[in-house]
Amino acid sequence: MEVIVIFDIGKYSQKFLLFDSWLNVVHSEEKLNGEVSGDDGFDRKGLEAIEAWMRSCLTAVVKNGKYFIKALNFTACEGSMEQFSNKTILDAAGAGYDLKTGSGIPHSSAALVPYLEGTKEQFILISTGTWCIFMNPFNTEPLTAEQLRGDTLFHISLNQKQVKSSRFFLGHIHDKNVEKLNEYFGIQDELYKTIKIRDLKIWKLLMNKQGRIFFRRGIPGDYVDNEVDMSQFLTFADAYHQMMSDLVDSCMESLRLILPADDKTEVVYVTGSFTRNDTFVRLLAARLPDKRVFTSEINDASALGAAMEVYDDAFGVNIPPVYMGLKAIR
Repeated sequence: MEVIVIFDIGKYSQKFLLFDSWLNVVHSEEKLNGEVSGDDGFDRKGLEAIEAWMRSCLTAVVKNGKYFIKALNFTACEGSMEQFSNKTILDAAGAGYDLKTGSGIPHSSAALVPYLEGTKEQFILISTGTWCIFMNPFNTEPLTAEQLRGDTLFHISLNQKQVKSSRFFLGHIHDKNVEKLNEYFGIQDELYKTIKIRDLKIWKLLMNKQGRIFFRRGIPGDYVDNEVDMSQFLTFADAYHQMMSDLVDSCMESLRLILPADDKTEVVYVTGSFTRNDTFVRLLAARLPDKRVFTSEINDASALGAAMEVYDDAFGVNIPPVYMGLKAIR
């Protein structure tokens, strides 16, 4: 079977994946390693361990004989890209055939590729997790001083176009404050994962003219709002809904930073861990009444994007349709 090899290098784990000509994952391995990198990449010991693991994976596939490697690429977190830019790669372990190699692609750029290939409409991609990353491939306006202060930047997509991006520390802030809610209400487990939000509650939150209750003075340095009066909430769900409404308000501030004055985007795709958070996605969709909002479940989206980058070199035919796992949110 002809395959594309992809190494997906993250801060906490690395994955080894094989994609067939239909871009299905036919083999995958994952190695968890704890946090071994800082903002500017891996330390020497961690880098050497990852390189050894990559060689071991590649050698095993070649010796197995079941797969014929047509191309190889990698994707990594932005801070680590330079360290891996000369690893493609790696000796093909005596494969004895010409191996096409990609130049590597950062996670954020790679995650965009399936959507750029899969839709003809202008869209915004919101990638959720520890960081919530807002990406607009259709905004070419120069960065303003306000956007730079708001942690907005351009990164380059595969077609060498600028993608305006901003970010918010959503996942970390969420988790730290959920701990506070759990402690106050005597909750021992992850109750928030079971919470749904009703239309009437969404309407009440949107109609509230008093502004935020959580984070009235912005996000604290330790990310925990210790000033909010918790006694005003009767239940954990009430407090959680309000907290999420106020976090979505912060997300909207970051989102507005990547919208041009003549914004024409009609579609928003939400990916990542918060797609399973009913409160977050429904509050977000309610704040975007002029757009169609979808959650999108693409397994290993960054690895898939890296495979799509070298697909033509590998197989010389058009990229097949990609399942985007869309679910409309309203």
